[in-house]
Amino acid sequence: MNFGKAFTYIFDDQRWLEKLVIPLLVTLIPIIGWMVAAGYLMRVTRNVAEHQPEPLPELEFGADLGRGFKVFVANLAYGLPILLITTLLFLPLALSGNNNEVGILAILSALLGGFLILLYALFMTVMMPPVNANLAVKERIGAAFDFKEIFRMLRNNFKAWLIVIGGSLLCSAIIAPLGGIVLAVGAIVTGFYSQLIIVHLTGQAYANSQTPGGQNAPRY
Repeated sequence: MNFGKAFTYIFDDQRWLEKLVIPLLVTLIPIIGWMVAAGYLMRVTRNVAEHQPEPLPELEFGADLGRGFKVFVANLAYGLPILLITTLLFLPLALSGNNNEVGILAILSALLGGFLILLYALFMTVMMPPVNANLAVKERIGAAFDFKEIFRMLRNNFKAWLIVIGGSLLCSAIIAPLGGIVLAVGAIVTGFYSQLIIVHLTGQAYANSQTPGGQNAPRY
């Protein structure tokens, strides 16, 4: 894994500004723009995983929209357990009214629900990077639910996926908000740049998880 490369690789492409300005502008389109950008980022992940020398592609609006829709479906499916837990365990709290006994039971249910949601969120923090990587490389919605392959990658090189998680936290907490200091447009730019960093790390992790310990993985 080359952590620093994820921050600089876009500038290795002489046409980086030309290639990125359109995907960046597309993110301004409500809902659909996000899906198109997600599909574009999927292709960056795949190109990095395949060790392409210049992983930044040209935007393909229709095709990238289709890829982004797969990302939306996969993330929605993985988010459903949280919705289910919230509905089953927090609903009694809302319906308890002034009944003290029911209220205590509802509060206990809410605490249990909060704990389960926290555990699931931690589980998803580990799961989603290889899920998204497998989906990006194979471009089949079923790849997002190929648990045998996903857990195989985690076992092969768990350290690589921890690096992706660490990079994601760094981008979310520091890099993405930086642009907001200047203008809202700046926040959009740094937010998109953060996603480009994360997908590069994700592509690297995928390549480094095909064999135990990343043996014979390409150097970035």
